[in-house]
Amino acid sequence: AAMVHIGPWEQDWLARAHAQGSLVFADVGWDPSGTWSPEVLRQLSYCHAFLPNAMEAMHYTGTSTPAGALHRLADLVPVAVITCGAEGALAVDGTTGESASVPGVSVPALDTTGAGDVFGAGFIVASLAGWPLADRLRFANLTAALSVRRLGGAPAAPTWAEIAAWRQAGGGTDYGFLDTAIAAFEG
Repeated sequence: AAMVHIGPWEQDWLARAHAQGSLVFADVGWDPSGTWSPEVLRQLSYCHAFLPNAMEAMHYTGTSTPAGALHRLADLVPVAVITCGAEGALAVDGTTGESASVPGVSVPALDTTGAGDVFGAGFIVASLAGWPLADRLRFANLTAALSVRRLGGAPAAPTWAEIAAWRQAGGGTDYGFLDTAIAAFEG
């Protein structure tokens, strides 16, 4: 698997990685020029999944809702995910036929820097583990939420021990799927 930040520049390695069977997970950043060129989305033909935030997704697709943007992106990439910050995430996985929308994890936020990157990393881990789409979104939301409790952006990403501590403290009734992963970590 590989994570890539797509933009208005060409990335020759992206086509090669895709051709060699890599699962490419992509995100995109804010376009300070305000052009939101749909040409950026051409690169999605080399990607397995695309994980923009809601504002980016709506601007790039010319839609007015995250759900509308998700619908458009699902035509361009096998797995389309839209992050909505503390509100959660929604996604469509064309490879499995699943769709899901899950709420965020409520935590006191200290620094949201890097939360999108941590979400992406969590989603990749959960995807490689073969979890159902809703659980992939829950895990990614959890890792991002736990990361915003500390300063430091992506370096604040939680460890398995921190995830286990959150779960043992009564974290989430919808998070029972983590018990097996935590047991494997602790074992």
